[in-house]
Amino acid sequence: MSLKLVISDLDGTILETEDYHRRAYNALFGELGLARRWSKEDYSDRLKTMGGEKFREIFEWLDCPAEEYEVTKTELYARKTELYVSLIVADLKGNRLALRPGVARLFVEIGEHDIPLAIGSACVKWAALEVLEAALGKEFVGSLAVVCAGDDVERQKPQPDIYLLVAEQCGVRPADCLVLEDTAHGLHAALAAGMSCVVTPSELARGHDFAGAHLVAESMEMPGRIGLEELRALMPG
Repeated sequence: MSLKLVISDLDGTILETEDYHRRAYNALFGELGLARRWSKEDYSDRLKTMGGEKFREIFEWLDCPAEEYEVTKTELYARKTELYVSLIVADLKGNRLALRPGVARLFVEIGEHDIPLAIGSACVKWAALEVLEAALGKEFVGSLAVVCAGDDVERQKPQPDIYLLVAEQCGVRPADCLVLEDTAHGLHAALAAGMSCVVTPSELARGHDFAGAHLVAESMEMPGRIGLEELRALMPG
């Protein structure tokens, strides 16, 4: 197989943003008048539950009729996403948040060798695009082969749908794709899609089981520099 498409996750992979989700949930709890707060340990446990499913637990804290669950979940998820994006953009503009080590260099190298780069994120699309633009610029976002997000598929990671959709839209066989991820559910999604996967664990995912990954490293710079040559060497065959 040859490397014809690199697909990167966003949260935790490009930026160390997993804890921004926790902070956004806690801000939401405050707006709702709830005394509960999730610690980093609490939220690390909930990383196994994707996207809106966390709201099943939150809904149980609210004094609402059961038939209002879907509407309430949709409204709260939208507000939580707004809080998440505002926290990230503010910290990027204030230089309190930066790309993970080696990401910018690797993306430049991929582009210089005319390998398409795409994004497959569980985040809703408008939020993913806003964060990408704030972190990497409008020109970078315009250069991407495609951005597929959580609202583009019915099933979220660890199901393979998001990565299969990226490959389909790019016209590339899954076997010729390599995914950059940071969590176990992202890894499982990539492997279930029949793709190779490099994992650089994010802060809240360091205790995950990454069995099956083609490479696990602290970052794209440690323990050694990971570049396009190293990615190509991981492809089967």
